[in-house]
Amino acid sequence: MVFTLMIIPGFSQKSKKGDREFYLIQIYHCSSNQQIQGIDTYLQNTYLPYLHQSGIEKVGVFAPIANDTAADKKLYVWIPMRSLNVLDKLDQGIEQLDPFGKNEFIDLENADSSLPYTRIERIVTKSFIYQPRFEKNSSLTKSPDRIYEYRSYESPTENAHLRKVHMFNEGGEVTLFKRLNFNAIFYAKAIVGDRMPNLIYMTSFNNMADRDAHWKAFGASPEWQSISNMPKYAKSVSRNETVLMTARMYADF
Repeated sequence: MVFTLMIIPGFSQKSKKGDREFYLIQIYHCSSNQQIQGIDTYLQNTYLPYLHQSGIEKVGVFAPIANDTAADKKLYVWIPMRSLNVLDKLDQGIEQLDPFGKNEFIDLENADSSLPYTRIERIVTKSFIYQPRFEKNSSLTKSPDRIYEYRSYESPTENAHLRKVHMFNEGGEVTLFKRLNFNAIFYAKAIVGDRMPNLIYMTSFNNMADRDAHWKAFGASPEWQSISNMPKYAKSVSRNETVLMTARMYADF
């Protein structure tokens, strides 16, 4: 049997927009406010200091505004990495811990031996070529009212996913978000996760009214009217998820 190696155009070449980053999205699923409070304490006092000491300057921690009434309460931890080697080094540090000794980094059980969370979900993503680095600065100030909008777009096939990513990059959606000052933190495609293929991005606003006004302007813009009606982008999304969140004040966003 003879195998033919297919050469993908541009493979092994640097992104035309610069070196791209990787983002680990770590989601803690909890069943009670007590668990949420425990994870908050762990993140603030143990996990984020560990990430900072490991060279990761900025880490985001976000909580859905629907947590109070949700059965599945969540905390989202967003960790930017310059390369996947960072993820490997973080994992190596955890592997060195003794699971039979008491260590606050891995022993999160409560005093009554109840579980600290239901489960942890992890997604590894890679930044878009039209925003290869996450946005470190913003015209918005950090406050309890500031809204962070997490969006996930799943596609039915790899072809549909690539068309949706193209819609953001070459198609002009990222450029439109910038023009309308959506204060995007990051745009990325999932490379590992339980929902594939998929892309994820996060924008931010002063408050809910500001968020609604921005999306109204987006929907009415001539750019979006043009992009959204292009046949080449039709049927590129099979499921979308929108999570409105606020940032934890002890984190970096």
